[in-house]
Amino acid sequence: MSFRYLLVSLRITREFRGFTREFEQFTREFGRFTREFALTREFEQFTREF
Repeated sequence: MSFRYLLVSLRITREFRGFTREFEQFTREFGRFTREFALTREFEQFTREF
């Protein structure tokens, strides 16, 4: 019984770790996207003023 519980909790923690890793990757990609988007907006504004 306790061994089975340990296995289940281990599987849950492994899945959670994988989820957090994917979430970190997503946040990194999202940050890069927002930075590029802000740069393109600034560039558009610069070209409009130019």
